[in-house]
Amino acid sequence: MIQARSPGRICLLGDNADLLEKPAIAAAITAFLTVEIAPRDDDLISLFGTDIGISETFRLGERPALDSPLKYVKAVYRRFIENIQHGFDLTIHSEIPVSAGLSSSTALCIATIRGLARLGGRKLTAAEVAELSYEIERYDLDIECGRMDQYAIAFGGVTYIETGPQAGVIQLPLDSLPIVVADTQEKHDTQALQKWIRDRIAREDPELMNPLLEVVRLVESGRDAILRNDLRGLGLIMNSQQVQELAMGTSTERLELFCKTARTAGALGAKQMGAGGGGCMIALCTSDCIGGVLASLSALGAPAWTFDIIPPTAAELSEE
Repeated sequence: MIQARSPGRICLLGDNADLLEKPAIAAAITAFLTVEIAPRDDDLISLFGTDIGISETFRLGERPALDSPLKYVKAVYRRFIENIQHGFDLTIHSEIPVSAGLSSSTALCIATIRGLARLGGRKLTAAEVAELSYEIERYDLDIECGRMDQYAIAFGGVTYIETGPQAGVIQLPLDSLPIVVADTQEKHDTQALQKWIRDRIAREDPELMNPLLEVVRLVESGRDAILRNDLRGLGLIMNSQQVQELAMGTSTERLELFCKTARTAGALGAKQMGAGGGGCMIALCTSDCIGGVLASLSALGAPAWTFDIIPPTAAELSEE
């Protein structure tokens, strides 16, 4: 039996900046997705997602269609097809809330890469895992994305990520960062939103570009605040990014309500997460206020969770 796990991630600063191939600051959180791979003595490949109740089978050597919620696993298998010599059963267990902006799909992609690499006898660095996950998502699955999610999850900890073609990661010195995540339950199409943003970038729409470039500047300020261990300053910078999100047209009334509610309850800072148009927000808390923030956001009638960050050494568990 091979086990490989990957954490979910949050974006502290720089949402959508990776679409410009600019830096972002993200963190791996204490919620994991685990892939278990049991080799078989025949040529059957069986996939099962325990949390979504979906299963699929095909034969060794086949190139399965990249459809269904298991498309991430199948896309990874197609990249490793020459290395896999026998069938296997692959089972997915996830404690990362689905469709909550915590990158459960990228966590699945990365955990599967790690597991199938072990099964196929390949050794990959964190950077190789991250870049392969990006290539699979962006090109094999035609997903509008940058490189933030893949590098944040592959490396763990709190990371300043260079998201251009020469991608790289700087680990930032934070051991603890209490976070509350709340889901506004506003339905949104992340892919459509990111395409809308890319189209506006392509035509250099000033109503998007001016605020987005300010977000890029705020990422640098946020890195400096973390290096000074100034969490209050980091919170204010998160608030400033939310001002820019509103200016770009990516925020909503409900996101603004959630951010205001978290700040009123004592959060150091609060902002939306991801492409916008709904989805989740995050609140940076202290240990004293985290309970009140969680309760205040839960009172708005939406799911809310509390997480901390995980150190880089805990970002990967891959063993036989």
